[in-house]
Amino acid sequence: MPARGFQTARLCLRAATSQPRLAQANPAIQLRRAAPTQLLPLRSSRLYSISQRPSEDEPLRGRDRDQDQDQDQDPIAIATTYPSRTPSQPLDTTESQPRHRSRGVYYSAVFLLLGLCLGTAARFAIVPPEPITPGSDQDRFELSRIRAAGAQLPLVRALSEDPAWRSWDAYSGSQTADMVRSRITSGPLGWSHGLAFQRIFHNPATGEVVTVVYFGPATSGWPGVVHGGALATVLDESLGRAAILRFPARTGVTARLELQYRAPTLTAGYYVVRSRPLVREDDDPAKADRKMWVEGTLENEKGKVCVEAKALYVVPKGVKLEPLVEKF
Repeated sequence: MPARGFQTARLCLRAATSQPRLAQANPAIQLRRAAPTQLLPLRSSRLYSISQRPSEDEPLRGRDRDQDQDQDQDPIAIATTYPSRTPSQPLDTTESQPRHRSRGVYYSAVFLLLGLCLGTAARFAIVPPEPITPGSDQDRFELSRIRAAGAQLPLVRALSEDPAWRSWDAYSGSQTADMVRSRITSGPLGWSHGLAFQRIFHNPATGEVVTVVYFGPATSGWPGVVHGGALATVLDESLGRAAILRFPARTGVTARLELQYRAPTLTAGYYVVRSRPLVREDDDPAKADRKMWVEGTLENEKGKVCVEAKALYVVPKGVKLEPLVEKF
């Protein structure tokens, strides 16, 4: 029985060593023959086992030493012995480890900074800072800062230096303090977090009116976005100025207002409202003195149109209205 087992093992080893994929086997392992006393039938165990090749410096012990001596004369051992070679130098990973470590630190720092920025922006957008008290010292300081920055805008400086345009601050004419506080744009919204800056420019020759306005955080509907009603209020007043300044009665009311919101209007920014009277040459002068269409746009500082507007203003019959004061 052992002789038949050895013969079968030789045939298996010759077939295994003839495969091209085993020609370059890993020298770190070797296939050695088990002791004859440990042989079992082929159907219940393996004749050969794979084990780690002992290092050259490690002494052979006991039966392994005898088996290695037998392999020197055994043709099977000669056929299955791998050619010895000098062990190659181990892969030096000391240079790649710091590189991978520094890359990980870099990406961690980038994502941490990005997370902090997005988290802070989301916090101030969802829960904005608590507004300051109107009329306080801080409110007056913010008002002066916003108005000083608005006066330095290129459009404001250009129109202020153009003799074809007249300019004034909204509702800065000869009117009482109670009248100023009674208007929504100069009273409840006339502080640093409201409409802190409203500079009016009027061209008497063309009838065009340009309003440079600042929208504060108190005008927002959705956090960071100006409420549509606040935009409608500012556009109604700006387009109404263009009509009322052409009416001989210097007064009028809004009969129709059409708005088309093109893009979000963000708070804490300066915007420009351009108003143009729609006067045709074939219009009846009698009707033009008491009825007028005006169109306009609200643009950001880069000229992008955020809102388009068109309105009809009339001087009502049978109702006596006080004329608006100058520089309204």
